[in-house]
Amino acid sequence: MKLRLALLMSAVAVALSLGWLGSFGPQRAIAAPAAAAPNPCAFPTSVVGSPAQTAWMIFVAANCPANQRTLTWETWIEQADLYPANGKVGGRSIHPKRLHGSPLAQVALAKLGGHGAGAAPSTESCNPMAAPPTNSSVKMVKTTICEEARQNPTTQAFIVKKGYQVRSGQAAAAKAGADIDFPGASVEVKVDWIPASDYSPAFTCKTPPAGVHVSMIDGECYAMAGMHISSKLLKDWIWATFEPQSLQTNPNRCITFGPCNDPFGSIPNTSNGGAAGFTKQTPQLKAMMVAAHLAPEFLNYRLDGVQTTFGTAANPTLLGNSIIEGENVGMTKGTASCISCHSVSSVEADAAGTDGIQFLPATGPVGPQFVVPAGWIARDFVWSLAVACPNGILPGHCTGSNAAAAVKKKVP
Repeated sequence: MKLRLALLMSAVAVALSLGWLGSFGPQRAIAAPAAAAPNPCAFPTSVVGSPAQTAWMIFVAANCPANQRTLTWETWIEQADLYPANGKVGGRSIHPKRLHGSPLAQVALAKLGGHGAGAAPSTESCNPMAAPPTNSSVKMVKTTICEEARQNPTTQAFIVKKGYQVRSGQAAAAKAGADIDFPGASVEVKVDWIPASDYSPAFTCKTPPAGVHVSMIDGECYAMAGMHISSKLLKDWIWATFEPQSLQTNPNRCITFGPCNDPFGSIPNTSNGGAAGFTKQTPQLKAMMVAAHLAPEFLNYRLDGVQTTFGTAANPTLLGNSIIEGENVGMTKGTASCISCHSVSSVEADAAGTDGIQFLPATGPVGPQFVVPAGWIARDFVWSLAVACPNGILPGHCTGSNAAAAVKKKVP
């Protein structure tokens, strides 16, 4: 009997300690474990809050340090290395450098009757600016600008698995008649670099302008003047573009294409550029960058704008970067729309896999989505697929005797 009583009293004591017998004493709720803070270096898997907030999350994750010298996006494959120069699966690229000229600038020059992007004063694989800023130090030759475009592992794996890294794979898809559709986790970045020596005053990587990310590439110091990000988290992708607040490297930020707007990360939301156009970071964006251990100069980068819809012919949505579309390509206000331009990416169901680059107007399309002609398929807004050989658009990228013969139509 005593044993039973002792066991009963012990059970009551346990119940009281756990708050199970509320009528016998005060209850104590069991504290839920604290939710783990989201990892700022993890890419979002869906739209969070707003397109602007999501764009910033991607920017932060992409610029997280992969190691002491490399950012996360710099570990992704560069488009010139993804698409083999001989147009054959398993072929190797002929581009030992990470930087090259802008394919968009090349096409724009060809459309306007120019000679295309050729040798430049600082790096032979880059191109001269079409509209250099007034603080360019290069008097006899236009300021150099270099570009790289990188695909994250999801994008790369999809392209390789489908065989789209060669022109024949894209032609086969076109013959099947189904538009190309990338996975939702796909991300691409395009970065434009300008040699430090081409600015006035010039600088070095040891003494860069405040708030500007610089990097030694092929033995020369470059400023990261512009970054485009595209993400397939939405059906028509999220398009966002960023620049540092610097009158030395980006004097035309928020001017060339009109005011910048960032409802998530900027105080005030809108900036008209120039000396009076600097904005402050919102506390939530700053906290995100600090938690991600981003290099301090990235706290000075700003979102020019984000784009997720086309608009109409009468009222198109617009988005452009003063460096990437402005100084590099020479585009002007009202002519830049990332989503409209990329919707033109297409391929024909012919033997050559003729590229839809020919449909791009010289000044850039704006407004409604491009309607792919009969006998063609859309390539899900991805222009890097145009680099695929044998008729790629990067100057000198394709090799082999069959390259010229495979191009049925030339860019007019």
